[in-house]
Amino acid sequence: MNNSKFNRKVFDGFKWFSCEKGVALPITILLLVVLGALAVVSTQWSSQDISRTADYYKSREAFFIAEAGINKAINLLNYTDAAGGDESSPGVEIAAGGFDNVLTNFVANNTADLTNISFGGGTYNVTVADNDDGDGDTANDDDNNLILTATGTKGGQTVTLEAVIVRRLFKGDNAITTEGDLGGNGTFTIDGTNGSIHSNSSVTVSGGSATITQGATASGTCSGTGCVTGGVAPEDIPIINPADYKSFANYILKNDGTIEDADGNIYVYTNPGGGHWSNSVLGDGDTIFGGFSYSIAQGKWTAGSSNITDGSFYVEGDFTTTGCPPGWATTIVAEGYINFGGNSDVVNYKDTVNDTIDIQNMFLVAGTDIEFSGTPSNTIQGFMAAKEQVSFSGSVQLEGFVVASDTANAENLVTSNTIGGSVQITYNGDMVAPFLGNKVSVIAWQET
Repeated sequence: MNNSKFNRKVFDGFKWFSCEKGVALPITILLLVVLGALAVVSTQWSSQDISRTADYYKSREAFFIAEAGINKAINLLNYTDAAGGDESSPGVEIAAGGFDNVLTNFVANNTADLTNISFGGGTYNVTVADNDDGDGDTANDDDNNLILTATGTKGGQTVTLEAVIVRRLFKGDNAITTEGDLGGNGTFTIDGTNGSIHSNSSVTVSGGSATITQGATASGTCSGTGCVTGGVAPEDIPIINPADYKSFANYILKNDGTIEDADGNIYVYTNPGGGHWSNSVLGDGDTIFGGFSYSIAQGKWTAGSSNITDGSFYVEGDFTTTGCPPGWATTIVAEGYINFGGNSDVVNYKDTVNDTIDIQNMFLVAGTDIEFSGTPSNTIQGFMAAKEQVSFSGSVQLEGFVVASDTANAENLVTSNTIGGSVQITYNGDMVAPFLGNKVSVIAWQET
């Protein structure tokens, strides 16, 4: 057989496969169909993406609107008039009753600022609730933490933010911190690693004999010896409420002239032959309270140099000393003023068994003013805190800090914050107090 003829015949049968006539048209049509399908799909995806992008932008706008609601609420909690003018701290609700009052009244008192508020082309609403603090009572705060919830709405998109806020325990950053003006003169010394003074108003130090190792600052003007700068940011000032510490007292000097001990025993002052303290069950009280006297007309308790037991005293009224027993270990918490004079040594009373360290650190806490003009030869450890103003002179030596909240100027014992004489205050920033700060902070937040 002739193989070449066979192969030619075989391949002649497939010649139509190699013919290119009419191929271009179907291929072109196929390509157009594919391109058309891709165009349709691309258009659909683009339309959906445009829609998704628009919704995303609206949701982010709603996010920032909700954030504005959180910031407004924090401003209202921190300042009396968040719109300007009176910018004293804290806000109305915290000042009136802490976080418990915030839970009850904050939103209701501020509906004009927190409920259905127009902002940025949308609206926000803010609510406040107790966190899960384990007490089972949503109207009672037990751990100084609350939850602010703000809902922002824009163009049909809604975003909800939750912020956990806290009121922290106060820890002094300076040896002396005041809300109001602070004046200084004399040869006083402020030292230690935190040996500084600060006023949220103005500081004026007269003369050139004072020593302030870490300097003085003020949110207003700062002038004189030791001043570093004025115009700095205000610092945290604690809320001072003496009644919060009544339960820690060993003895209550009551406003009816009697003395109550921690077991509920009442000592009454009688006046046969000069006066005596006595208890109907325990008998003679002169050995522990002989140095105390009370003026009903003035609402004032006075400590003298006769026998007074060591301990923590809560005073329903004002307290003054003309002297005290040598080496008296005491803590005084008074609803009114404290005027501490005399030359005898006195130390801070510390119940290391029953009290936490912040309570042990208390030396003098007053619901109005503190004036300390004594000249004890020993060094006192602890802090002194006044709800109104403080004044220090004499030669007191303190290891701790001093704070004045300046919430009012109703008491006239001290009319302005001053430090003078040869007072020496040493502070190393290592002392905590049982006071809550006057501002809230955000410790966590989330978008829900």
